[in-house]
Amino acid sequence: MKKFLVIFAILLSISLLFAGEYYIVQKGDTLSKIAKETGLTVEELVKYNNLKNPDLIIVGQRLRLTPQYTQKDLNEQLVMAALWYQNAGEARALAYQAYNFAKILYDMDLKEESTLKRAVIVDVDETVLDNSPYDAGTIDTNNAYPIGWNEWCEAKLATPIPGALEFLNYVAKNNGEVFYITNRSDSLKKATIENLKNLGFPFADEKHVLTKSTTSDKEPRRQMVAENYRIVLLIGDNLNDFSSVFRHKTTSERNELVDKMKDKWGTKFIILPNPIYGDWEGAVYKYNWGMSPEEKSKVRKENLIRWRPQK
Repeated sequence: MKKFLVIFAILLSISLLFAGEYYIVQKGDTLSKIAKETGLTVEELVKYNNLKNPDLIIVGQRLRLTPQYTQKDLNEQLVMAALWYQNAGEARALAYQAYNFAKILYDMDLKEESTLKRAVIVDVDETVLDNSPYDAGTIDTNNAYPIGWNEWCEAKLATPIPGALEFLNYVAKNNGEVFYITNRSDSLKKATIENLKNLGFPFADEKHVLTKSTTSDKEPRRQMVAENYRIVLLIGDNLNDFSSVFRHKTTSERNELVDKMKDKWGTKFIILPNPIYGDWEGAVYKYNWGMSPEEKSKVRKENLIRWRPQK
C-alpha cells in the first residue's frame, strides 16, 4: 500500500509539472533542463513564453509547452464563413430570396389603407452593404474588430447586398421611405451616407440614416420612425435589428424567443444570413468579448453539437 502511495505521488507530481500545455517551474530548474525534460528546445520555450531573459525563471512560474494561440490563429476560423459569404451562389440566392419576398410583402401592404406614410427599416452592414472584405482582411493577421473598421468605412468601398438596391428603390418609387438604422457610430455617419448615395440607395441623407449615439439598442430609433410612419417591414442580419428582447440574452434564450416570434419571420421581419459575426457569437461567449483568442476558440468548440463514428 505504501509503495502504491509513493508511485501515485510521483505520478501526481509529474501530472502537475506537465499540466496540459504548461510546465510549472520547480526549485533547481533551468530553461535548458526544462527543455530536455519536455523535448523542446530552449529557443522554443523562449518564443512560446515571450521570455525577455532566458536565464530568469521563477519557481512556480507557468511555462507554455506549445505555441501561444493568437488572434491570427483565431482569425483562421473566419476562412470558411468569409469564403462562403463572398463566393457561394447560395449566399447570393438567399439575399435575392429575402428581398424578393420583401417586395411581395410590401405590395400586399400597398393594398391596405393607411393614414401614415409607409416606411421600411433596414440595418446597414451585411443587410444592404457588404463589408466582408474588411473581415476577410483580418485573416493571416493579428488584427480584429475594431482595428481598421473606421478606415474601411471612411474608404466607402462596401458594395450592395444582392437585391437590396433594387428593392429599396422600389419602395421609394411606391409611396414609401427607407430608414437605415445602424450601429455604426455617429462619427461614421457622413461616410456611410456617401457610400450609400454613391451606390444609388434612396434616402441616403441625415434624416434617414440613424447611426449610434449613446446606445447600441436600436429600439429608441425604431420608435422615432414609428411616431410618424407605418412600418411595413424590418430587414436585418442580427436579431437585435428586430426587437430589443434579444439583447444580452443567452443562446438558448435567443432561440426560444425566435420560436415564440415564429409568426413574425417572413411576415414582418426579413432576416439575411451572416455567418461571419454577430450577437449570436457574443451569446456564445456570454458577452465576455474580453476573452483571449485561445479562450474564444475553446468556447466555440465547446458549443458545437458533435457526432463522431465509433472507433
